[in-house]
Amino acid sequence: MTLKDKEVVVALSSIPNTGKTTLFNLLTGSSQSTGNWPGVSIEKKIGHFNLGEYQIQLVDFPGTYALSPLSHEERVVRNFFLKTPPDVVLNILDGRNLYRGLGLTLQMAMSGLPMAVVINMLDEVRQQGIELDIPALAAHLGLPVVAISARTGEGLPEFQHVLYQIIKNPERTRLPLISFPPVLEEAIKSIARKIDRSNKIQSLDHNFMALQLLEEEKASDAIQDQAVVRAVKSWRQRVESVTSTKIPITCATCRFNAARGLVLEATHQRPIPPDARSEKIDRILLHRWFGLPLFMLIMLLLFEAIYGLGVPLQETLAHAFNTGEVWLLAQQYITVLPAWLQSFLFDGLWQGIGVVFSFFPIIALFFIFMTLIEDSGYMARAAFLMDSLMHQLGLDGKAFINLLLGYGCNIPAVMGTRILSSHYNRVSTMLLIPFTLCSARLQVFVFLTAILFPPAIAPWVLFALYIGSFIAVFSMGLLLKSLRIIGKSEPFIMEIPPYRIPTLNSVTLRIWQELKDFLYQAATLIIAGVMLVWLLTHFPTDVPFASAETWAGQLGQLLSPLFSLLGIHWQETVALLFGFIAKEIVIGALAVIYGGADLNIQVAAHITPLEGLSFMLFTLLYTPCIATLAAIRAESRSWRITLFSLVLGLGSAWIASFVLYQTGLVMGFK
Repeated sequence: MTLKDKEVVVALSSIPNTGKTTLFNLLTGSSQSTGNWPGVSIEKKIGHFNLGEYQIQLVDFPGTYALSPLSHEERVVRNFFLKTPPDVVLNILDGRNLYRGLGLTLQMAMSGLPMAVVINMLDEVRQQGIELDIPALAAHLGLPVVAISARTGEGLPEFQHVLYQIIKNPERTRLPLISFPPVLEEAIKSIARKIDRSNKIQSLDHNFMALQLLEEEKASDAIQDQAVVRAVKSWRQRVESVTSTKIPITCATCRFNAARGLVLEATHQRPIPPDARSEKIDRILLHRWFGLPLFMLIMLLLFEAIYGLGVPLQETLAHAFNTGEVWLLAQQYITVLPAWLQSFLFDGLWQGIGVVFSFFPIIALFFIFMTLIEDSGYMARAAFLMDSLMHQLGLDGKAFINLLLGYGCNIPAVMGTRILSSHYNRVSTMLLIPFTLCSARLQVFVFLTAILFPPAIAPWVLFALYIGSFIAVFSMGLLLKSLRIIGKSEPFIMEIPPYRIPTLNSVTLRIWQELKDFLYQAATLIIAGVMLVWLLTHFPTDVPFASAETWAGQLGQLLSPLFSLLGIHWQETVALLFGFIAKEIVIGALAVIYGGADLNIQVAAHITPLEGLSFMLFTLLYTPCIATLAAIRAESRSWRITLFSLVLGLGSAWIASFVLYQTGLVMGFK
């Protein structure tokens, strides 16, 4: 089969912060899809475009520093290379600092796959007065090298021509010359010969395979020949004994020594000048004393902009949905339907759709501002400022931004975890976000504290709930880190890129992709959850809505022995069930369940201050709303993680409320 008869798989590979995603967006536009790499909850991004007579499938690898798998991302790239090698590799380098990326370039060039090197950021290279000798670099690497600016599109025709020629005339890459210790050279050649004699046909260069097997023991799953496996084990012990150094360290040292020589050749030993503009800005934004307060101020302005603009848009959408509901209910073909079916359509299905669309403005604004911050280069600075604090939880500084956003709304905060640097960071952060006191919970707390406590005490109760939220986030973070429930925290290297002006195309494509993902992946679960609660509160049909005789009421009474230990009556248990749709609904649910004209009087008559505190603490910690769970499912692409989040919230809420209520009783409170 020739490449004309199938899609040509082209892999985009680079270390982080080289403009790889900008190039991916430039080439594929909106023809993109996302999914999961096999066996791991890490996003797989694929785009499509045509190049002459060829159909290209462009695979965007996670940014990695090597094929030696220290992180999930590096393991993904290594597995893809060893098990399903692409037809062509495009390695992206930052033209302002070739040395950072050339180690990975040399490692991938050893694979023997058809490959080209793309030096990006040509406009910034020119601004900084850097002179690159592209022909010299291409000659030393033995690879086609082309310089472009993905941000402006400069050099794109030359790049497309180079890619077309590689696809039309695919040739195995000439292996780069890297000086390894003699014993390691001998080991590589010996193992490569054994791979030659095995019956498995390898599209990858056998010297490359030998080196990968030596560098990482688990890479042996790509080779089934036991003679090869035994030889690798024997040679690994011998090489490390002779060199007194672990093989991955030896190999990395050799590659970067070669990279240093290549940089000297390609830049003619000219020193790379610092980015003067970035240094001037960093003197302020990374100032020892002012950096952190400025970060907090920027985050405050960010959240004010998100919610200041988003809430009116949400209200407009809600008004539109209410108007549409009134209009539809007045239509003759609706009025003739049975009452239960009308309720199902509008209180269940229509409300579920309304919940989905009500989050669109917040999510869109969040990703607009976060994309601007990330693409501008400030995101890395923010991570640097908060890194020491978040490191205590095994996270990097970026996670703080997501946790902070959770105090506004959990949904965009969970969706924003995709910007984090590793699988551990993403999963840990999305499990911690539901413990933040979001604005929806705040509405419940403000209402109940005003009823159950005098004005002098109510603000302190509210403040205590915020403190409780912070304690819960850090306690759960330490628990996840110590128990290693989701694995070990992974090493990460923080890059500080120069400041840049984000492009409109990049921001637009990001927003489109996020909203599309939310609609496709989260909406179904949200609507299903809303309809489930409708079913529980409306059946059987011959009893009052949300009464003790409904399935929800019966469930509340069934759970009564469990919740009575917390001072929560069956009526509040049913309200918590409504809170699964959205926490704002809890107050309305109490009004329906108690059925009194004055809800304030009803609540004060049925709930004591101690019971109210227990109920609020449970509301703070228990399972997040269905939309947040849907976002966790969409981002993790794992039912196991989603269910774990559900159990973690319910379990911690029950334990905390039990301790609070029982302690209060012992101390004589009511």
